[in-house]
Amino acid sequence: MVTPEIMQRWRTALIGRERELEDSALGFSNLLGLMAHLRSPDGCPWDREQSLASLRQYIREEAGEVVSAIDRVLEIEARLRQAHGMPAADPAPPDGEDKARTDKKGHTIAHHPHRAEFNAAHSASGAPLPDQLADTEREQLDSAYAHLHEEIGDLLLQSAFLGDILWAMGRPGVDHSLKLIVNKLIHRHPHVYGDREVSDSAEVLKNWEDIKRAERNAIE
Repeated sequence: MVTPEIMQRWRTALIGRERELEDSALGFSNLLGLMAHLRSPDGCPWDREQSLASLRQYIREEAGEVVSAIDRVLEIEARLRQAHGMPAADPAPPDGEDKARTDKKGHTIAHHPHRAEFNAAHSASGAPLPDQLADTEREQLDSAYAHLHEEIGDLLLQSAFLGDILWAMGRPGVDHSLKLIVNKLIHRHPHVYGDREVSDSAEVLKNWEDIKRAERNAIE
């Protein structure tokens, strides 16, 4: 449950990003309105003909294209490090013991998050990039990130599309899915929103699986 105390913590975390939050809320509202109109009687015949089943193809495609766009960014950033004589991103744990992966999670780590220089704000992998880039290098990198943004938008469309179809079926729309994921993440982070203590990310991963298992057992 989202409590006033949690809301205040979120507002604090978003200081300096108020415009982004406002624009995101407006943008998603516009997307929902667009989708509702496209599937209305005076909208688009193709959009009205789509179902939950038919969207499966596009969800897979769009998710794959987001991954491909990230792969492209990683390739460009790897070439930049090589051209500037910098170390490559290293997915191996720095101390030999991997506490960031499990059998199910962490398979696509490109630069291990327990390395001292890791920072997810540095690059797509978290490994440092050159401080100075040539104009052509910067343009190439910016172009790859622009393409990633476009693909993320295409994937977001699918959530609005699914939500509109579900609403037309008399079921909760995407607003319900948003409430569910927010509450799920709060529940699965008791070390942040509860009183559980953890020593490292390995314990976070273990707790996550334990909580997930308990949730499934409760449903069954």
